[in-house]
Amino acid sequence: MPLVDQPATTVTSHIALPNVPGGWTTREIVLAGRTFQLDLPASPDAFLDDPDVLAAHERDGYMPYWGYLWPTSLDLARYMLEQKWPAGLECLEIGAGIGLSGLAALAAGLHVTFSDYAPQAVDLALHNAQRNGFSDAVGCVLDWRQPTNRTYPLILGCDLIYEQPNHVPILDLLEKMLAKDGSCWLADPGRHQADAFVAELRRRPFRFECRPIPREPFPTRPDGVTNIWVIEWS
Repeated sequence: MPLVDQPATTVTSHIALPNVPGGWTTREIVLAGRTFQLDLPASPDAFLDDPDVLAAHERDGYMPYWGYLWPTSLDLARYMLEQKWPAGLECLEIGAGIGLSGLAALAAGLHVTFSDYAPQAVDLALHNAQRNGFSDAVGCVLDWRQPTNRTYPLILGCDLIYEQPNHVPILDLLEKMLAKDGSCWLADPGRHQADAFVAELRRRPFRFECRPIPREPFPTRPDGVTNIWVIEWS
């Protein structure tokens, strides 16, 4: 089980990428006039046959979703770049994966902590931050079921509410880690589980709104909108 109370880590030197099933590849992403270079697993599906992943799934239901470039992360990243933010605003990305949304937040002038259940994802997000010139990025391993005592004025996440069992842990985390004057932005492509998430959200001490935004082009994904759920304290 990943440790959640370990100190956050700051990039001070190059983070070497380990050998992974399927190897690594690089993609260039252009959003709102900004170009990002991303290293990511070349074949994320190859992780599904990895013995360590199979053992972790048997033990705790773990799935290596962190290795995919989720299309919704492009939408949230672009939307982040289109906003005006206070310089140095503290931001936590949950379920960071390869870290694209957090990279956009860094490019927008925010101070970002990348977090994920998988230590490999945290290392990759920090690696990508340094690759794009952000040497002050911070990362921590975080299990949503065991949130820390630190609060953040902005929390980000993409494609996190696709499974109903995630809803309660995510909202429990927000109740503990979202600053009282803060907001959480969760991006979702309109999956059917969003209704169940909203139902659970209505039971919590939050107000919320849905902001539909146009999707970025992505192979095999139809045109449409991505929903940005903005959640704040009531």
